[in-house]
Amino acid sequence: MRTEKVSSLGLLCAYVLCPTAQADDFQAALQNGTVNGNIRAYYNTRDYEAEGATDESAFALGGALRAESAQWYSLKFGLGYYTAQDLGTNDDDPAKVNKRLGSELEVLGEAYITTTMLDSTFTVGRQKINTPFANAGDAFIIPFTFEAASLSNQSLDNITFELTHINTIKNRNSADFVDVGRWSTGRYGVDPASTAGTTAAGVKFAQNELNLALWYYNYSDLFTTLYGHADYTFASSGSITPFIAAQYVTQSDTGDELLGTVSSDLYGIQGGIKFGSSKLTLAYNSVSEDEDSFNNGAFLTPYSFSTSPIFTNNMLTTLENVDAGEASKLTFNHQWNALAFKASYAVFDYEQAVDRNATDLDITYKLDQWQPGLTVRWRLEVVDGDEDNVEQMNNRFQLQLVY
Repeated sequence: MRTEKVSSLGLLCAYVLCPTAQADDFQAALQNGTVNGNIRAYYNTRDYEAEGATDESAFALGGALRAESAQWYSLKFGLGYYTAQDLGTNDDDPAKVNKRLGSELEVLGEAYITTTMLDSTFTVGRQKINTPFANAGDAFIIPFTFEAASLSNQSLDNITFELTHINTIKNRNSADFVDVGRWSTGRYGVDPASTAGTTAAGVKFAQNELNLALWYYNYSDLFTTLYGHADYTFASSGSITPFIAAQYVTQSDTGDELLGTVSSDLYGIQGGIKFGSSKLTLAYNSVSEDEDSFNNGAFLTPYSFSTSPIFTNNMLTTLENVDAGEASKLTFNHQWNALAFKASYAVFDYEQAVDRNATDLDITYKLDQWQPGLTVRWRLEVVDGDEDNVEQMNNRFQLQLVY
């Protein structure tokens, strides 16, 4: 049974079948719940270098309205409504419109029941998920959401256990929830096929300056992913605080092997220093080549668009799903009161794909003096490559009010 059917049935049974006193408690839980969300105005352009390529732009206004009940016995109920509207501002030529923002889009992206007991939280239905390789990817107007069942447990000090099973995924510019098998096979260009879903299990440890994480993903009939991460912050020396991190991923085919042979290994190292309100980070990732593996041994993550925790990811440019190869990235962060600034430069040396470099800027300014929760953000990526068909300039302008 699909998880959205389970959540809808639970809501109906809770309201209709419970005794009068319980119904009154349920109504009170709804009335005492919380409402939050955001409003975003967003403008995105893509200017291409290749001869004959059509530049794209798009504007959209939208955001989210979320409501969650207060606790009714051990249960809470939540809804999340999302919309993105272009207001007729975009070009009449579809080829000139950046379609990633969505247009005339309305969707009930979240509809869930959650229960908390015995140091555990269990959620079923349409929901946002926050795992390394399945997450909201909230970079435009509307995030990714999933039809899933998820469990989190914190019975042990400093340790969190997580278990999630995903049935469907909703793209950021779509109102449709798609079977994750069909989504993945479609993204990788093989014969479309539904699957039994994706299961992710993780354990996280955090104590003082040390963080450890281990995750296992089973993308049914496609491949498995084992991911490990560790980071440590050293004691400060004067105003300087060093830190270091490492990550490793290994993947192999499973079940019906819808992608054929999958054999991929990625590792990464990262280090840097914090000084005052600034941070300087140097990172490196490498993916081993395997000519017998799908995509030459590329690291595969079907639900991520540069939104996984791979150290060298950029706004557009990534090792995800592209090819074997290596990447390095230098990043500088600084905070001036209400202004957050980040600049980075990354180099990608692929085995078969076109090599490229990415220069990124990310500037956010808080406008709390005019309106609490109001921010303006500008993101820029300039991609240079060995061939002009990969070169582009991408600008993203966002004005957001969080309430």
